[in-house]
Amino acid sequence: MRVMNSRFAGRMGHAVTLAATAAVTVANAQELVVEELIVTATKRETTMKDIPAAIGAVSGDAIRESQAFSLENFSRLDPSIQVNNRGVGDNQIIVRGISSSGKPTVGLYFDEAVITGLGLDGGSDNQPNIQLHDMERVEILKGPQGTLFGAGSMSGTVRFITNKPDLSKASFAFTGAAAGVKDGNELFQGEAVANVPLIQDKLGARAVVWGDTGGGYIDQNRDSRRFEDVNDQTVWGGRLSLTSHVTDAFKVTVMGLYQESEADGSQYFEFGQPEYQNVSPTQEPFEDEIKLFSVIADYDAGFGIFTGTASYMDRQLFFSRDSTPTADRFNLGVDLAYHQAQDISNLSSELRFASSFEGPLQFVTGVFYAEQESESQNAALVADSVTGLAPCNFHYDCVAAGFARDDVNSWTSLVTIDQFAAFGELEYKLTEQLTAMVGLRYYEADIGQRNITHQGLRHPVVMPVQTADILSLDVVTTQDELSYNFALAYAVTNDTTLYARVASGFRPGGANNSDAAAEQRITVPDAYDSDTLWSYEVGAKSYFFNRAMYTELAIYRIDWTDQQISLTDPGGTFVYIGNAGKSYVNGFELTVNAQPTNRLSLSLGATYTDSRLSEDMPVPPPPTDPDEDPMPYGFDGDRIPYTPKWSFAGQAQYELPLSASLTGYANTNFNYRGASYTNFNSTFDDYQEAGDYFLVGLRLGVHWEAWDTSLFVDNVTDEVPEIGLRVTGDGYRVYTTRPRTIGVRVSTRF
Repeated sequence: MRVMNSRFAGRMGHAVTLAATAAVTVANAQELVVEELIVTATKRETTMKDIPAAIGAVSGDAIRESQAFSLENFSRLDPSIQVNNRGVGDNQIIVRGISSSGKPTVGLYFDEAVITGLGLDGGSDNQPNIQLHDMERVEILKGPQGTLFGAGSMSGTVRFITNKPDLSKASFAFTGAAAGVKDGNELFQGEAVANVPLIQDKLGARAVVWGDTGGGYIDQNRDSRRFEDVNDQTVWGGRLSLTSHVTDAFKVTVMGLYQESEADGSQYFEFGQPEYQNVSPTQEPFEDEIKLFSVIADYDAGFGIFTGTASYMDRQLFFSRDSTPTADRFNLGVDLAYHQAQDISNLSSELRFASSFEGPLQFVTGVFYAEQESESQNAALVADSVTGLAPCNFHYDCVAAGFARDDVNSWTSLVTIDQFAAFGELEYKLTEQLTAMVGLRYYEADIGQRNITHQGLRHPVVMPVQTADILSLDVVTTQDELSYNFALAYAVTNDTTLYARVASGFRPGGANNSDAAAEQRITVPDAYDSDTLWSYEVGAKSYFFNRAMYTELAIYRIDWTDQQISLTDPGGTFVYIGNAGKSYVNGFELTVNAQPTNRLSLSLGATYTDSRLSEDMPVPPPPTDPDEDPMPYGFDGDRIPYTPKWSFAGQAQYELPLSASLTGYANTNFNYRGASYTNFNSTFDDYQEAGDYFLVGLRLGVHWEAWDTSLFVDNVTDEVPEIGLRVTGDGYRVYTTRPRTIGVRVSTRF
């Protein structure tokens, strides 16, 4: 729900909406006029109140005013989405407590383009962190969305909907912000938007550029020297969209996007060290480049809309991560830098039809095709003890430069996924009040996995160098699956809808590199199975007080079978993926959006998620070495990792007219996340608690005609939340948010 009590209402959002469906504008001091918003979460235009599912919406204005341009910051605006962040460009998205290693459980869409990550880095989805500038809204589809959005949407889908060109009038906007970070570097942010009709009402262009720089706050102590604020980040990019109304019935939109992200150094501090103090002996830079192109064509045939989409994303990233704790565990006696470079491409296309019949029957049907490919180069390299840098990046670089002995372990992985899907969702109005929905999707994919070992794990001094590549994995599997969706919606009144929904979701399985493990006398399964879930949900959506308040409540149960999890052999050498048996999730979500007066707007969202194993995990095989401890496993009742029980978020804004053209306002937003854990129980070496945290932001400002000037404070109480953890051999690394940040923002539109 987007509540507007003045021209400021569009800015306010509202940020926290689990199923927001309306914008409220003030006609006068006594009357509220409601304009219902149309969303496309079901791939057809529908009011959110009438959708028999829990869907959140966060407005672009709320994102802009909260400066929630990154995935991690965006997650603070809605408690139903959680992001485990391990630095810029490395995110795992969790919806409704469905969290595990393997492929992502949440689908990610940028307009119609599929941008979901491939989960190549042991427990992190590596979801791309495209900045959310000049957005119309973000939709959060909760629960399985497999019938319309495919296998990557096992527990939900997040859709970033951009502002499209306005073909009727030109407009321009600019925002600039400067802030000081407590005990850190200055932070600067900027955004500029231009919308220009090229041919009146026929062709238009919209461009946005953005840039952030600075804001570092992590100090690294390396080689008896102190390097301050090493995690300065630089993010810049731009997006250009062209829309043409070829005819009154035929519309085409073309979009191109480019973004670069960099972090200068380590983005975490070690537990047990003073806050924000990093003691890793190696440098840890990060680089990420994203190119995205898409085209959307819509033809309105009168009885429905035919839509064709095509998109291509290319992502190249490189990072270096300190792996010295691993070297210490194996008594290598060196500083070790782990390098990874990923080249990910995703080509996808879809053709669908959404009806607009006059009778009780409506449906959406279509076909989808995608080709995904990822090549990942990996190397564990000896780093110089003074500079903290390895002398080369990857195996062939090291060999060519004469540093082959500095290669401790290196390999290249190639993953290809060619998938086809056919889907349909039928909606039938049984009575004036009761509507039934049935959805089905058939999915088939050829999944190829190829691993080449350049250098097997070795001691850099006493063991010889591998002289020839070894093909350790080369498999292609074909997998197919059906996804289902059944729902009923009952309109009690024009203001209240009750619904019930049953839906399924799944993730494909894959292969483990068992041959490479066998070379180290380690036995792991050749493959892991697909995991599946069924979700059962009931909910209510309702307006109160002449539509001055909107509420939504959803209660759900999820049964999850063969959960994919990350496992390690008893010696701590080899990481692979297995299946965990059965799990369940019980939860509810509540949102209240209200406008008590013409000047005051309030919103609050809360979620409860109880996700646990419903049976003991399969008992792992005993270790081959009798001196080794047995492998740990989870027990019935253990909590699913990285899922807090309680989360809530909210926002309040009060506006005070100061003169005919000057309005003052005060805004606060807050976010709470409960404690969660990195693994099932304390028998796992990497079991740690991520503590609960509460974050608050404040903003005071004035609006004068087209100008807006404000003072903002983020992380008012200077909390150090554990928003991401990475367990190492001798402890764990804490990824957190910026300390208290105070700044000024100026924006204008004309």
